[in-house]
Amino acid sequence: MGHDVLLLLIAAGLGGAIGLEREFGAQPAGFRTHVLVSLGAALFTVAGADAANADPTRIAAQVVTGIGFLGAGAILREGGSVKGLTTAASLFVTAAIGVACGLDCAGLAAFSVLLALVVLTGLKQLEREYFPRRRGHPVLLEIIDTADVSEVVSSAIAVLDCDASVRKVDRGHSDRTVITLSSPLAKGYDLLELAVRLRALDGVVGVELGS
Repeated sequence: MGHDVLLLLIAAGLGGAIGLEREFGAQPAGFRTHVLVSLGAALFTVAGADAANADPTRIAAQVVTGIGFLGAGAILREGGSVKGLTTAASLFVTAAIGVACGLDCAGLAAFSVLLALVVLTGLKQLEREYFPRRRGHPVLLEIIDTADVSEVVSSAIAVLDCDASVRKVDRGHSDRTVITLSSPLAKGYDLLELAVRLRALDGVVGVELGS
């Protein structure tokens, strides 16, 4: 009993380590979610392993099935882009860590947490540096109501000099309209120069470039 409780505490702590990284990144599934996922997976595994004629592989398979639904809920589609895939993957890894703890493989689980944190933090910077075109960056244009939206979008895409898609068109303050584009800004762009060029377009009164 005491050893099982220790395994659950370890699972909760290791899941929380990944959850903190997601929390600091302001992701939908944060600290508490990852703690509960790891704890739940460990609890299923420990309780199942203690049952007579239990098959750990079947228990793990059921955990994977359950976490698939939770991960799907973390994935969001916005316009032409999909968000939440990394968070869904982190939930999947967290569940696996919980299962490993439940099977009394705490050392392997701890190493997996360290490896996951390296992927989530270190490889994130590498991805931004060398694969910037994989990600769509938000480009917000505030225009006057009398401006032609299609013409402004066409001119903005010409300035960006790369593929771009319209995420949404919102009503801004007073007589303003806000257009949100998604564009894979190329490495080496001078953001200040780009913002100035976009601001110079007819009808554009405000520009905001995301990262």
